[in-house]
Amino acid sequence: MAVHHRFVSTLMLLAVAHPAGAVAAAVPSRTAEERAVLAEVDATLAAVSARDQPGTLRHLRSSGNATVLLHQPDGKVVIRNAALAAYADATPGPERYAERMHDPQARVHGDIAVVWGRYSFAVDGKVAHCGYQQFDLVREAGTWKIQNVTWSVERTGCDS
Repeated sequence: MAVHHRFVSTLMLLAVAHPAGAVAAAVPSRTAEERAVLAEVDATLAAVSARDQPGTLRHLRSSGNATVLLHQPDGKVVIRNAALAAYADATPGPERYAERMHDPQARVHGDIAVVWGRYSFAVDGKVAHCGYQQFDLVREAGTWKIQNVTWSVERTGCDS
């Protein structure tokens, strides 16, 4: 019984001495390569948000694909696929767009990478839709470019 009590006391002491935040700090930070592909995706989303078609196209390979899964109110999902350049299509207008990813994950191996995570798309400061987004990237002549993008458009659950 005394051994069990000491064990529990030791665990309690460790919990106080090393709060949960300390465990998160022990997680390895992102590599330089992961930061580079995340920066490429961030720059692309900034160009999309600015409705800057030429700026968006600078980040895309011309041979890629864009795939969107549109979640319908009746539960059905409509899947559309187009040339990646369609991802850059933007029409000028007075509305302010803001597309951003929330805590994206990046994986890199040599000259290929994937960035995946939850995103939201706001118009004039109000979230219009959200979902998950995946970017496939390749490094070409030393520069990361987006080869494919796939995302879902969901209109519920965006506030979480």
